[in-house]
Amino acid sequence: MHTLQVQIERLAPMRVATVAVTSASPEHDAINTLINWARPQGLLDGDYRFFGYDNCQDYPNHCYTAWLTVGNDVMPSGNIEVKQFPGGIFAVTDAFGTDRIAPQWAALAGWCQDRGYHIVDQPGLEEHFEILEDRPLHELRFRLYLPITG
Repeated sequence: MHTLQVQIERLAPMRVATVAVTSASPEHDAINTLINWARPQGLLDGDYRFFGYDNCQDYPNHCYTAWLTVGNDVMPSGNIEVKQFPGGIFAVTDAFGTDRIAPQWAALAGWCQDRGYHIVDQPGLEEHFEILEDRPLHELRFRLYLPITG
């Protein structure tokens, strides 16, 4: 039996470039929009973190927001906004493959509730790894961040 591995982490404040997309495939569309904006500026050449979260589940179209950490010199343009994320405390676990994200979110929420943590009413974040690599969906690696209080 697989035991859920969870850590409690504080995410520091971050400045992020962000785009929200509503479509039949918003994860793909939001991620590609942000990558296509960032690549010509060289923002994917150094250290960065890439996050995303579901905004709504209004199928067949739903909304997904993608974030890319950026420096103070990066300005918004077109449909890309720049904002300051204040950080916070999160319960964190890993997920592998897009088909495992929903069950991992449910398991993480259950883990938090079983231990007396309160889930904060703000989006949980999915940190994307290997975002620029061409990998099958079942091999993609994510870290899930569920906002909590003690």
